Amino acid sequence: MDLQWLKNNLDKVVTSFQWELTKIQTWRANTGIVEGIDVFIPEWNQKQKIQGLGSVTVMDAHTLRIESWDKTVLPKIEKAIYDSGTWLSPTNQWDRIMVKVPPMTEERRKDIVKLIYIELEKSKIAIRNHRQDAMKLLKKEHDDKEISEDEKKASESNVEDAVKENIVKLDEIGTKKEKDIMTM
Repeated sequence: MDLQWLKNNLDKVVTSFQWELTKIQTWRANTGIVEGIDVFIPEWNQKQKIQGLGSVTVMDAHTLRIESWDKTVLPKIEKAIYDSGTWLSPTNQWDRIMVKVPPMTEERRKDIVKLIYIELEKSKIAIRNHRQDAMKLLKKEHDDKEISEDEKKASESNVEDAVKENIVKLDEIGTKKEKDIMTM
């Protein structure tokens, strides 16, 4: 059995986890905090991500600037940020939106660490699901006499090794992010 598809899927899970962590608000301004927020545009009868409506720029450690290509959607972007539950403070300045990132309190840091571990657990579940799919495929190949018992056991061992390696990566990324947040 070629395990490259499994390794690719596991890499995607790790990359996705890293991306989700960029969206978690820290005391530093970063574009990932707002880029994934959906903005409903009634005139278009659709939702758009903020990055699809304009540019997001980091001004300083506590400020983002959002400039829309269509100035009429700025109030909708501002409302979407308020409604997103990100604790951000957007201010519509007619031609752009300035977003202040509030300073971190100890309580907020602990809340963010909880979010990290929720995302970490989702990623671990995804990895375990991929392991389960690989094991089912190996069993089917063995039952169909495509591989021998020895090949099945060797492949199962390779699957387990790949899964363990990626879970360790996830744990390291999560621990590093927690340390960053708690030591700011």
